[in-house]
Amino acid sequence: MNRLHTVFWDLDGTIADTEMMGHRKAFNQSFSEFHLDWMWDKNTYSRLLSIPGGKNRIKYYAKEKNVNLDNRTINLLHQQKQKFYQEILHSGSITLRRGVKRLVLELYARNTNQWIVTTSSKVAVKALLNKIFSRRVSPFIGYTTFEDVLELKPHPEAYFKAIKNSSAEPKNSLAIEDSLIGYQAASSSKLKTLITLSPWLNKIPKGINETQLVVDSLGDQDNASIALQGNRLDSIITYESLQSLIN
Repeated sequence: MNRLHTVFWDLDGTIADTEMMGHRKAFNQSFSEFHLDWMWDKNTYSRLLSIPGGKNRIKYYAKEKNVNLDNRTINLLHQQKQKFYQEILHSGSITLRRGVKRLVLELYARNTNQWIVTTSSKVAVKALLNKIFSRRVSPFIGYTTFEDVLELKPHPEAYFKAIKNSSAEPKNSLAIEDSLIGYQAASSSKLKTLITLSPWLNKIPKGINETQLVVDSLGDQDNASIALQGNRLDSIITYESLQSLIN
């Protein structure tokens, strides 16, 4: 029997709804600052999330709109977006997804190594974690971010680096993701995965294995975790739930 030693958490959309309530709003503020007549609503941004990386999304959308933006302007747009995102974080308007803090603290109490694997920036990761968890006693032992990789998800490079840097073994580890590209990245690195589906998605993306467990949330004492696909586990996702997924 494999014993669970390490859990790799995706950040945006998995730990907190940072995408719609944070990044999207910060992008729109940045566009306004640069006098661009762009407004990404939830449907537009949901579509653009298939493009990994904020700068890549700006570039992709500019091409769709036949707007010529040079790399310097894209970089400045993104820098301003990061500043607005920090302000949104510090306002306290972004909250953890249901059951996340409960499970993080349970895993911490069970001496399970926890690692963040994201293609967001290191600044964004630190800002969110410092806002939510104590700076003195963080339940996370490390993170792999945008600055650490050349290839973004769905490429598995971020997971390969996290596995190496954490000295984890895939057979004793598990990833928690919220999206197709995250699932693809984790699966390509030979990690079993739990998908807690992004709250803005109304159906399971094509490309996720039909036997893969997909839940609507991790659940808490007032709201059960609903299995949208795969074998239902407990009413909430616990250490034992994750343990059963790697065996």
